[in-house]
Amino acid sequence: ARFIPSFARHRIAAAAAAPKRAHASHASLASIMGSVFGKITEEQPEYAVVPSATAGGTEYEVRKYAPCCVIETTYASARGMVRGDQGGSFMRLAGYIGVLRKPENEKKEKISMTAPVFMQPAESADATKFTMQFVLPKSKFPNGAADAPKPTDANVRVLDVGERWMAVRRFAGRMNEELIAKESAVLKSAIERDGLVRVVKHTDVAQYAGYNPPWTPGMMRTNEVMYEIVWPA
Repeated sequence: ARFIPSFARHRIAAAAAAPKRAHASHASLASIMGSVFGKITEEQPEYAVVPSATAGGTEYEVRKYAPCCVIETTYASARGMVRGDQGGSFMRLAGYIGVLRKPENEKKEKISMTAPVFMQPAESADATKFTMQFVLPKSKFPNGAADAPKPTDANVRVLDVGERWMAVRRFAGRMNEELIAKESAVLKSAIERDGLVRVVKHTDVAQYAGYNPPWTPGMMRTNEVMYEIVWPA
């Protein structure tokens, strides 16, 4: 069987638990059918692409991300960033926004899912520690963490992420450690060739962004690896 990470399996469960009222069911079905063909309907973090001939060519692009607010949790995995159950990290974050259960935040407020789900090495010398993040919808929380309800799970954090410049490589395929390593190596080589400087240098593992549920075919999936960089170069 093809590898399906735990956070993707939980998205299936979330879809199956959608409201049964007719109009909600029709909307949910339309969304699922669109996602089969790779359509992404969730709100995404805001960014602008740098229109520069030196910014990546066909191998990558440079993006200026606007400040955003995320919920984050940390997990340990000796098998890598995306293999295994990520320590139940997806469901901790999903619990905060109210997927499959009452929202686990102080206001008991349901919050829409966004895309992508981010995973990255934790800021630690321990190579088995990683973080998973959901971006909170800016349309709902324009002032970031100041607006967002506090989590009731001590393992979930709400934090603001400032403006940042990212070198991003997009690719299709089923997410697995080998594919992420391959695409990260291409991105790292290209930005080094172009004289760009990575902000985080203690690891070669790039941040990963996954946009699709597991029923989206590999060739239609949207995946990205990215490194934060110093810009202007």
